[in-house]
Amino acid sequence: MSRIPSMFLLIVAAAFLGCSSGQPTLIPGRNPTIPVRGQITLDGTPIEGATVMFFCEKLMITSYGKTDKAGQYELTTYEPGDGAPAGRYQVSVKKIEQTIVQPSDHPAIPPKSKTVQHLPPQYSDYKSSELKAVVAEGGNNAFQFNLSK
Repeated sequence: MSRIPSMFLLIVAAAFLGCSSGQPTLIPGRNPTIPVRGQITLDGTPIEGATVMFFCEKLMITSYGKTDKAGQYELTTYEPGDGAPAGRYQVSVKKIEQTIVQPSDHPAIPPKSKTVQHLPPQYSDYKSSELKAVVAEGGNNAFQFNLSK
């Protein structure tokens, strides 16, 4: 029997066993993540285009998401939509629009711009927002935040 077909079968068997374990692949240096989703509203109205950030001081990690038309978001830590590691989080929400008010004639000089915050400023910093979430394995992990003006 030739060595090449035997080696090929061994590689295919190893790949099949590795893929069929049913356990997610853990990458060294990364915490396992749990799907997290939710909705952001301002006085009951869904907010589109807001950035939601979950910061865990213990893990020193930030997970983030962007709201859609219905104010819905899902968090990303390492891969799109993978969620966040289990832990206690401080949450911030911001929606910023930046407009160029004076273009630059020189490539090394940035244009002058104007920044507009569309949400109350206390929500843009996790230290002042008072929004909190606990991401838990096997938990609901759907967080609704109704901001107020």
